Amino acid sequence: MQIESPKPGLRFARSWRFPVAQMAFVLGLATASGVVGAQGPQEVQAVYAINRQAIELLNQGRYDEAIATAKRAVDQAETRLGKDHPGLAASLSNLGYAHVEGGRYAEAEAPLRRAVDIGRNSWGIGPADMGALLNNLGLFYSKVNRLDDAERMYRQALGLGDGIGTPHLFAASWLNNLANLYIREGRYQDAWQLAEKSMVLLPERSNRDPAIAETFSLMGSLKARERQYDDARKFSEWALDIRERSFGDSHPVTASSLHSLGMVLDQQGESRKAEELMMRALAIREKLPADHPDLGRSLIDLGAHFHANGKPAVAQAYFDRAFVNLRARLLQYDGFMSEDDRLGLLDDTGRFFSAYFDFVLAQAKQQPELAGGMYDAVLARKGMVAVSMRALLARIDREGDPQALALVAQLRESRTLLSNLRRRGVTGEAVDRLAREGAELERQLARRSTVFASQERQGAKPFRWQEVRGSLKPDEAAVEYLAFESQRGTGATAVRRFAALVLAPGGRPQLISLGDDTSLAAPMKDYRRRAGLDRDPPRPGERSFYQAFWQPLEAALGQAKRVHLAPDDVLNQVAWATVADAGGLLGERLDLRLLSSTRDLVAGAAAPAAAAGTGAVLVGDVDFGSSAGAPAFGALPGTREELAALARLFGDAGWQVKTVQGKSATEAYLKGLRHPRVLHLASHGFFERQGAQPGSADDPMLRSGLALAGANGGASGDREDGVLTALEASMLDLRGTELVVLSACETGLGRIVQSEGVFGLRRAFELAGAQSVVMSLWKVPDEETRVLMTLFYGKWLAGMDKHLALRDAQLELRQRIIRDWGRDRPQLWGAFVIVGH
Repeated sequence: MQIESPKPGLRFARSWRFPVAQMAFVLGLATASGVVGAQGPQEVQAVYAINRQAIELLNQGRYDEAIATAKRAVDQAETRLGKDHPGLAASLSNLGYAHVEGGRYAEAEAPLRRAVDIGRNSWGIGPADMGALLNNLGLFYSKVNRLDDAERMYRQALGLGDGIGTPHLFAASWLNNLANLYIREGRYQDAWQLAEKSMVLLPERSNRDPAIAETFSLMGSLKARERQYDDARKFSEWALDIRERSFGDSHPVTASSLHSLGMVLDQQGESRKAEELMMRALAIREKLPADHPDLGRSLIDLGAHFHANGKPAVAQAYFDRAFVNLRARLLQYDGFMSEDDRLGLLDDTGRFFSAYFDFVLAQAKQQPELAGGMYDAVLARKGMVAVSMRALLARIDREGDPQALALVAQLRESRTLLSNLRRRGVTGEAVDRLAREGAELERQLARRSTVFASQERQGAKPFRWQEVRGSLKPDEAAVEYLAFESQRGTGATAVRRFAALVLAPGGRPQLISLGDDTSLAAPMKDYRRRAGLDRDPPRPGERSFYQAFWQPLEAALGQAKRVHLAPDDVLNQVAWATVADAGGLLGERLDLRLLSSTRDLVAGAAAPAAAAGTGAVLVGDVDFGSSAGAPAFGALPGTREELAALARLFGDAGWQVKTVQGKSATEAYLKGLRHPRVLHLASHGFFERQGAQPGSADDPMLRSGLALAGANGGASGDREDGVLTALEASMLDLRGTELVVLSACETGLGRIVQSEGVFGLRRAFELAGAQSVVMSLWKVPDEETRVLMTLFYGKWLAGMDKHLALRDAQLELRQRIIRDWGRDRPQLWGAFVIVGH
């Protein structure tokens, strides 16, 4: 597309604020076509007038007043027009959109969805108005990162285009919204093509028309991503000029253009002009609610700007304000989002953390005290979705609300059905709809629990590094590894950076930069080679894993004998017991304890005690059944001996023991189990690499699991297929369970998700409530597994700490292997790790 300056002085027919004004236009159509029914034209006009007031308030950026007026329009529409009238649909959609613009997402969805439902079932709404209702709902979905739902709404709206005729403004704006969604998904070429189509539908529009401004704005965004900053600047300037003419110089929409243009100028090196524009945008956005996402974007980008321009004190002030905004937003999101919705926010929140981490790394030598703020940010960032979901389920169980518990039961059934269908390779709309229904159940649970959680959330305080330090004993230390996307310098390519934060008693956090993913690739290969998982020979001069990831920490660790270690990214799948240091094994001289976050040292101390009594449930010697072809899961006769040995150990220690074997070891049994103190599962575990099985699901929580009774035949009872997927395991009731042992292969594997750890069985059992989980990172022979488990339980039940018990069991098994094989074979003894407090 050739870039030409927009023509000045063109006349335009309408200057409404898209898309809200389209909702008022629904009422206009209804009145003009005589769709007034028994209500009469006066009632319709009265509701129409209130909607126009709401729209004018939105056009002025007065969101709180607009919301109050839109609520009045809804009340009047229900009273005067009835519950299925187009005027009520318009009023509801206006209200929902006002909530979206004001950043009040928790209140937005219900009126928007109700408006669409009325539209689908009302004969008085035309295609343009129906498309506008769908578009507004799509905008909400886009704002809360439900991108698949947003695309579905936009496409349904655009599918009505043939029936719209004129004005083309509607379809052009819907195309712009879909294009913006594609930008977020990285589909830049598709987004550009939609922007071009939008321009074709807007011939001879005025240089004051907001629809043109929206198209120019997204084109500018696309050009900026392609680093074509001159073109990006032109489009952004045109968009700003139109918006200032349409809305004035103090409207939030104008602020969006000011900020976008400022970001482009920053990339071009015009920092003074960029700062002026971004500060103007901030001044407008500071009038928005304190948790509004646009305010957060201004704050975090200004922090990065002042950091790049050598003003660290100013940058720190903006970063501090940005995190106050982010924490407030996350509290709001907890009240209505599913787990997938919250995971979708990681990309958005990742910008906050990455920009701040870059700043602290650059300033650490001059201002070592900044490491404390970085430590606090890591405590907030790591596993924040898992923490919120686990808290949600615990809160529901604690409150005992019958309706919430009924929703949990429905969710459990939904996940079972979804797992069964996808395990059989079933795909299509029916399965997708089932997944959406499960997510909707989670949202209903979040909304239901909000009633009980409001006081709890209001009183909640973020974890601080001082609390972690206070939980450490004199000979202990805490280590937080972190990985993040770093983008330094103008137009720099993002790289994955690694760092570590070390905290010792009486000291402050110390920050150690470790390098990026390119420089650390060879050390990761060294780890796999030493663990016996990789045979590639080392290249001359390559650093070892120890030299890259541990030796830089040793000065900060001092004389610590016990280290509480919270890995991140690929380090989540390191078997630390096998790591060799300069004189032997790291685990021989240090007590290494893995945690999802060192936050668990504080949260774990305040957690409820383990389940009363000394009950252990041992599951193994499973009858997997037969199959028509080769069985997917072969018999594990060694687990029979393993369970017998463990039952004797537990019995001798005075525990109550339940052994579940053969055809009794079903999914249904585990799903009916209620928080034993110990749950031991000896069976086949699996993690299917993506695409390993035709028709397999992409969700890692469906591609990992445990085989149970009947797994080879695909049935172990009513509604069960014999495979407990991680998705199903996440719904087990293990709150209060002290220890879960997954005595199976590859139970610690899964997909690594930014700052959330490993998605698979590990995450599932943590979500289910288990305090500690023992799992394996690779396949281990049956005999070595049996010996290790017997040694581990023997030491633990004799009174040894469970972390030390596993370490000592592995070292003892190692010595036996060296004796029998004449050399060390870490792959036979080092696969199992224990995570938790």
